Amino acid sequence: MAPTPDARPAGLRPSWIEVDLDAARANLRFARALVGPERRLFAVVKADGYGLGAAAMGKAFLEAGADALAVADSGEGVRLRRSGVDAPILVYPNGLPEAMAEMAAHRLTPTVTTLDGARAAAAAAPPDGTFVKVDVGLERLGVPAEEAVKAIRAMLELPGFRLAGVCAHPHAPAGADPAYVDWQLGRFTAVLDELAAAGVDVPVRLLASTPLVLRFPHTYLNAVDPGRMLYGVAFPGDGSHGASLRPALRALKTRLIEVKPIAPRERFAAEAPFAVPAPTRFGVIPLGSADGLLHLHAGRVLVRGRVAPILGSPSLEHTRVDLGGIPEARVGDEVVVIGRQGAAEIALADVAAHQKIAAHALAPLVGPRVERVY
Repeated sequence: MAPTPDARPAGLRPSWIEVDLDAARANLRFARALVGPERRLFAVVKADGYGLGAAAMGKAFLEAGADALAVADSGEGVRLRRSGVDAPILVYPNGLPEAMAEMAAHRLTPTVTTLDGARAAAAAAPPDGTFVKVDVGLERLGVPAEEAVKAIRAMLELPGFRLAGVCAHPHAPAGADPAYVDWQLGRFTAVLDELAAAGVDVPVRLLASTPLVLRFPHTYLNAVDPGRMLYGVAFPGDGSHGASLRPALRALKTRLIEVKPIAPRERFAAEAPFAVPAPTRFGVIPLGSADGLLHLHAGRVLVRGRVAPILGSPSLEHTRVDLGGIPEARVGDEVVVIGRQGAAEIALADVAAHQKIAAHALAPLVGPRVERVY
């Protein structure tokens, strides 16, 4: 097992994620093939690289041809700089104006949504300029599209303010109606057209994230910022391109740290942590709710290539598994929570269906003390 970039002590707690960097690089190259060499590609590594490690994933994406990285807050950007990433890093709006000076000091590119944010950016003078985000339909962060031209022109009057780009994050749920996507695209391009008519140069025009990259090539403009597709997470509504993606999360694994028999209780059976209708054996694994396991299992694990149901609910540090059907199971045996073991497999999609959580939201739930192995 290769050492992890953040130098967590290997093996001291036998629970780990296996991450396929070759798959991540292949997904980046696939995205590049879709959008072409002439467009800037911002690889999104927010939420600690969707839970797989922002530094390792970001470096893999840059090696495969990404032009820049994108993160959700300035803290993520600073950590990437400290890990040795020298490429441009775009920071989506997720903080307060007082963070601007620190962002500029680390050569991060901030994104603003208000005149106050633009004033702070102008004072900090980030080396690569500042982005402005326009809200075209998600109804979250951004200048409302109808007010964007006026707001951006006011920002440009601030001494020291330099416009690096205009971006938006459209609302594109699974199977989104193309007309809905086009309506949002139209709102965004109307802003760009009016700025161009006023003589305002917008170097980067960024709209298309994963759903649009996979399904709507006319939305690419001159830059894209794919996220989940780079990690190999496809939705049913992603179309034929989704089938070409390779999962970067290969497995979530641990080991049995205790195995013992258990008999039905004669007293207080109703108060038992789980039902024991007949004598059996159970095991304990060192993964619990503090590691995200409350939402990261499909109700079962694999031990020696066979299914072992989870007993009760994960506690903070540990989880019990039923070994009644696996009498040869021993302390130290590998336990697969997500992934393949022999001919058996628990796929990420199985966990997503069991938990009713989107697949791309699962890996970020894995706690930081679970070792990432690349």
